[in-house]
Amino acid sequence: MDKANPGVVAGGSAEVELRLAASYVAGDRDTYKLVDKWIHQVTGLSIWHFVDDVEDVAATIQLKLFTNLQNRRFRGESTFRTYVQRIARYTCIDQVRSQRVARDADAEDLPTPTAELDPEKSHEKAEEREIFLKIFRLISTDCQKLWRMIFSESLNYKEIGKHLGVPEGSVKRKVFECKKMAIELKERLIGPNR
Repeated sequence: MDKANPGVVAGGSAEVELRLAASYVAGDRDTYKLVDKWIHQVTGLSIWHFVDDVEDVAATIQLKLFTNLQNRRFRGESTFRTYVQRIARYTCIDQVRSQRVARDADAEDLPTPTAELDPEKSHEKAEEREIFLKIFRLISTDCQKLWRMIFSESLNYKEIGKHLGVPEGSVKRKVFECKKMAIELKERLIGPNR
């Protein structure tokens, strides 16, 4: 923030930064590519050592960013790039911490695999499938169509974009929205702690 002129971000005005954020939410392809580049500048750092694919981490960052922007959490007090990269850094830190917790699990606490199929596990899988089917029926038809293309037809985002006549970035954003809706539906069906 420029100290001489409150409300003016160094390198531009808060209004310019807010317009840039709004164009991202609106699905502007060039803005999406720019944001994707900023995110990869953070996720590409060698300090992270992710277990998960970097693209999965980047997808989580995109989802958090999109949700924050929809909820008007960005007020232009910094540059949009600074805001994006701050979310990326904190998400990367959370990811590394969660990996550390998983690594620190005591081997004795982990279940021992058996040759026979455990009836309890079989019941859990049947329950999970039932929950998935309920979520699939409740979610929007757009999300159902998208999931079919991803899981049944094994199409990637670029292919789906061509098929639907939309940019790849729009497909990614829609996948994030569908994932978020599915999580919310799951929490309503079975609660957040399960």
